[in-house]
Amino acid sequence: MLTRKGYKQLPMDFLDNKVNLLIVGLCVLIAAPLQAQYSLLKSADREFDSFNFIKAIELYQRAYEEKADIRTAERLAESYYHIRNYREAEAWYAKLANQDDAEVDHILQYGHILRNNSKFREAKAQYLRVASKATGTINEDELNVLYASCDSAVIWLENPAKAVEIRNERALNSKQAEFGAVQGPDGLYFASDRFTGADQPDVIYGWTGNPYLSMYVANGKTVNKVDATWGDGANHFGPATFSTKRNEVYFAVTRSLKREERRKAGKDVTVNIEIFSNSLDAPNWGENAVAFRYNNITAWSVGDPFLTASGDTLYFTSDMPGGQGGTDIYYVTRQSDGSWGEAANMGAAVNTPGNERFPSVDGRGDFYFSSDGHLGMGGLDVYRLDKRRGMPKAVNLGFPFNSPYDDFSIRFDKELEGYVASNRSGGMGADDIYWFNLNKVVQLDLEGGVYNEKTKLPVSGAKVTLIPAGNEANAVVVNADAGGRFKFNLAENTDYTLAAEQTGFREFKPMAFSTAGIDTSTTLKKDIFLSPVEVQEVVVLRNIYFDFDKADIRPDAALELDKIAAFLNSDPDARIELSAHADSRGTHEYNLKLTQRRADSAVAYLVSKGIAADRLVAKGYGFTKLANHCAKGVECTEEEHQWNRRVEFFVIGQ
Repeated sequence: MLTRKGYKQLPMDFLDNKVNLLIVGLCVLIAAPLQAQYSLLKSADREFDSFNFIKAIELYQRAYEEKADIRTAERLAESYYHIRNYREAEAWYAKLANQDDAEVDHILQYGHILRNNSKFREAKAQYLRVASKATGTINEDELNVLYASCDSAVIWLENPAKAVEIRNERALNSKQAEFGAVQGPDGLYFASDRFTGADQPDVIYGWTGNPYLSMYVANGKTVNKVDATWGDGANHFGPATFSTKRNEVYFAVTRSLKREERRKAGKDVTVNIEIFSNSLDAPNWGENAVAFRYNNITAWSVGDPFLTASGDTLYFTSDMPGGQGGTDIYYVTRQSDGSWGEAANMGAAVNTPGNERFPSVDGRGDFYFSSDGHLGMGGLDVYRLDKRRGMPKAVNLGFPFNSPYDDFSIRFDKELEGYVASNRSGGMGADDIYWFNLNKVVQLDLEGGVYNEKTKLPVSGAKVTLIPAGNEANAVVVNADAGGRFKFNLAENTDYTLAAEQTGFREFKPMAFSTAGIDTSTTLKKDIFLSPVEVQEVVVLRNIYFDFDKADIRPDAALELDKIAAFLNSDPDARIELSAHADSRGTHEYNLKLTQRRADSAVAYLVSKGIAADRLVAKGYGFTKLANHCAKGVECTEEEHQWNRRVEFFVIGQ
């Protein structure tokens, strides 16, 4: 069992010399390993705070083997996550999330890691734990995206897009990371932190344990490092983007702060990313490079530059203030004097509270980017901004283009062909470069609303189920939002049935439809109309339970009462009686009073949810209306008695 307890200081009452010697000896024996443990953790923390995660993992592992505690496990989990070793990260986050008093952040991150490892149903279970455990850590809309992402990932994996071809470019890749592949003036340029094998030792980046990023160019079968001077070697250089029309190259870099910048940054120095540019004709792109207008090394990063073919627009990512959250995508346009104009945020169609990265535009003008904040499989997924709909929408390119890992830095060299990077399983190392042919990507969605057939008002919280024909095990369930709306991702050439249910409404006959023959991105519209129960029609609420001898509304009972509130909100004229019933055990008078208190509690709860009190009648019936033969004195099983302990409601006026 992990523990948060620190080290306790031993009492030292000096009674006589013999006792003194004994105590001193014991203190020496105990203090020595404690001091060593403290020193080890201090060194590990120093490496962690300096983002030297490889070294930090080694030190924390040794410390944990000597003494298992939550903080060390937390640091190991975070370190493995930062180096994107998701299998080890899963093991450590499991230790944290499976504690009885687990922190919500640990459960949430455990869910993310499970998604990265293709365990989508397990991930959804963790997200549901987050929703039930605390509020404020993550809002309901973000949780709904995570639920839907888990459900959609299962569908995508089982229904891969047939028009996508993707292959690992093994001639370009190494055991280290390669990404950002783009056609340049004399070959395919990309960034890599591979070991060069040169006589001069590589400078190691503590985060990954590999060299710093450099740019490489592949021409035919040869791959060479770009000869560009930048900083002292302990800096990243690349990836790059080109405009042959304007004879320009823009690239992302890090550099050491100058004295004045260091003074301005203070003691908590973060090495932020910057963008610089140069002429393609420059013999050394790193020399006399021009700083981008929005560089601010002491305050924020700018990176992932992408120049349009004309060179008139530059897209980039930044964590500057004023964004949607995480890193956002911005763009600037060229002014008549050649300078860049004001930066514009791409807005909510692209940017989310998560991270958006690696903008790109294909030859047809369609915009692409990576994100971990939209509906996705896990990590970063690649999306296309579909402008052909009424409102621009981020469309996930699906599987096999995307994976549960990170998929990013999409670049086109032909209309529907190009390169993307991924650290998916089966690669050669960390991030690998993949060639793709995106012949045709079809995005199919289903949107609709659940409504009261009588009033045409929305029914919130209704359970809506999408069932692929012949594959009931992969049914996807969502709850309609406050406006009765719901949404699903669909697979191509698949038959479906759509079902819905809500307390206070009659059974809905499932609706059948199909995506067969649909070969363009389409959003199908399907509305569901539920028929409300009629006057004097009794609805038994079997899921409303009370603790023994109590009338307090438990959380599970509140969920059921919320459904009644949804029914009443969908029919403002309806009035109901809410009745509570008991089994035959106990005295008649006692059960009458107890069931009345329970009925009153249920009514009070509905009033707290905004239902007018004059629309509600509370009635406790004790055991005067038994639902079976278990009258007083009749021997019955506990299950048979439970059948009588129920709450019912029926409409008494409309």
